[in-house]
Amino acid sequence: KNVVATLTHFEESAATAATTTANNNNTANGQGEDGMEEDDDGFVEARSVEAVGFCPGNIPGTAHWCATGGVDGVLKVWNMNVGGVGGAQLRQKCTRGADVKAGITRLRWHNSLPLVIASYTDGVVCIWDAR
Repeated sequence: KNVVATLTHFEESAATAATTTANNNNTANGQGEDGMEEDDDGFVEARSVEAVGFCPGNIPGTAHWCATGGVDGVLKVWNMNVGGVGGAQLRQKCTRGADVKAGITRLRWHNSLPLVIASYTDGVVCIWDAR
């Protein structure tokens, strides 16, 4: 089996990438044993994709679109038709605001419009225009 595409929902910071490259020992590079990043105060940043959804094929102009939602509360819309073999182009990054810490629990595409409906851990439901 071949990987068709790889979507990187979480961007790795330059500092983390340099540390990881320089030292493969997870506990020495600011990561705990579970692979989650720790900041200088010992707080752990959760990095989990909780929801993935594919746009219905009947919506004009959205063929091969996909959405991902993470515990960081960010919804990302991807175009799977571009980006080369195994890649995809990030079309949109949707956030509710810097002060909102709720993560996405589920997402679903509208069946006839380019809209993504996302539910969050704080009980809020947002409808995002994916165009």
